[in-house]
Amino acid sequence: MPKISAIGFDWGGVVSQYPGKSFNDAAAEFLGVDNEAFRRAYFLHNHMVNKGPDAKTYETAVEMWLEILTELGIPERTDAFVEFVRARPQAQINEEVVGLIKRLRRLGWKVGLFSNNSAENAADFRYRGYDTWFDVSLFSGDVNRMKPEPEAFEMLAEALGVPVTELVFVDDSERSLSTAGEVGYEPILFTTVESLAERLEELGLLRKL
Repeated sequence: MPKISAIGFDWGGVVSQYPGKSFNDAAAEFLGVDNEAFRRAYFLHNHMVNKGPDAKTYETAVEMWLEILTELGIPERTDAFVEFVRARPQAQINEEVVGLIKRLRRLGWKVGLFSNNSAENAADFRYRGYDTWFDVSLFSGDVNRMKPEPEAFEMLAEALGVPVTELVFVDDSERSLSTAGEVGYEPILFTTVESLAERLEELGLLRKL
C-alpha cells in the first residue's frame, strides 16, 4: 500500500460533468471520426489555448474548431460542428463528487485541483467560489504546465506540501494519467462516483467520520 498524503482532482469530467456521453465521445460520434483521433487533435489545440502566459488566442470559437477539423481532414464540417457544440447541455457540478472532496478534507487529507483550462476559466472558477472546496487550485493557463506533463503533477504536489509519490490523482482521461508511472503518483481513472469511493476506501483514504 503506497503512502498517501494528498489527493488531486481534475475538474471537467470529474467535478464538473456534462449529461450523457463525454464531450470527446459525443463530438467524435457526431463527426464520424475515431475517438482517439479526435482526442489527439483536440488535445493539441486545447494545449495551445490552455497553456499561458503565451497561450494561443482565437478571435472566435469557429477559428479554433476550424483548425481542429482541418487537422482531422473535415474542415467543411466546421459550421455544423460549432452548432453542435453550442447546443450541448451546460456542464453541471457533480454534488456527489463535491461531497467526497469535502469528506476527504474533514478527515484531514489535503485536497487539490489541477485543470487543463484557460486563465479566463480559472478566474471564473474562483469568482464562483469553487476554489473554497480545495486546499490548492492550479490551472494550466496560470502555471504554463498541462497534464500529462510530469511538471503539472509535481507543481500540484509542491503546492500541497507533499512529495509527488504521496499524491493520488483522479482524472477521467487516460491520456492525462499516462505519465503516472514516470512521475510516481497513484492514478485513479474516474468512471463513477461509486467506483471512485471504493478505490479511495481501498487506499485507506475514506472511513466513517
